[in-house]
Amino acid sequence: MRRSNLLVSACLVLAGVAAGGSMALAATWDRPASDESLSGRVSLDLGSTAHPNASDGLPTCRYQDISTRYHTLRDWRRSMLDTNLRLGRGYKPTDLRSTSAAGIAGSGKVRAFVIPDLQAMARAARRAGAGIAVQSAYRSYQEQVRTFAGWVARSGYRKALKFSARPGHSEHQLGTTIDFRSASSALPPWSYSDWAQSSSGRWMGKHSWEYGFILSYPKGKTSETCYGYEPWHFRYVGRDEARLVHQSGLTLRRYLWRNFETAQ
Repeated sequence: MRRSNLLVSACLVLAGVAAGGSMALAATWDRPASDESLSGRVSLDLGSTAHPNASDGLPTCRYQDISTRYHTLRDWRRSMLDTNLRLGRGYKPTDLRSTSAAGIAGSGKVRAFVIPDLQAMARAARRAGAGIAVQSAYRSYQEQVRTFAGWVARSGYRKALKFSARPGHSEHQLGTTIDFRSASSALPPWSYSDWAQSSSGRWMGKHSWEYGFILSYPKGKTSETCYGYEPWHFRYVGRDEARLVHQSGLTLRRYLWRNFETAQ
């Protein structure tokens, strides 16, 4: 998801919330901002258009803080994260490596087992004339606190929720998620009218699953994914799992719900 370099104080965060005009949030935001107040300890529904599916009961996209069922480091492939489900603040991979080890431009860290497939994918994209680079990767819980606070200060709480995950709810905390950009430009992918229409974005949309990466937030699926369209945000689930997700035709959130979160 989008990354802000803003580091803001609690007073700026509170000012941002005030600018957003959210009376419903007053109880949560009438104290100095902290990682807990930013994540939201109360259940909120700020007008989400999502709805449960009759066949699999996919939850409505409300803003809650429920621990995801698969919340340990070994569960990286199965952990479902959305506006409802989250990781704890203590979740931090111990095997992070620089993405530069994969011979790809940009900077960030991912878990070590991601590197071989990231390297293979970057090479294939270059051969196709659609080189990719890393915009951002692993994001710790505390970095999520700062990032979300920055967007709240800039846009207000309600708008920030649409394109920035609250602390603990970001797939970036898994250490298996990358925001990509085009290798041919230093521009962030969200500065394009639609990065998916760039040569790099088109190639990723067609081939990323072959290397274990799945697009988390596809176009027109906000009611299912809980977040707006982000053609640059890919989560690594491994080649075998990615093939199954691709063949299913499901969004990653619905796939994880059906196959893991609600499994007996």
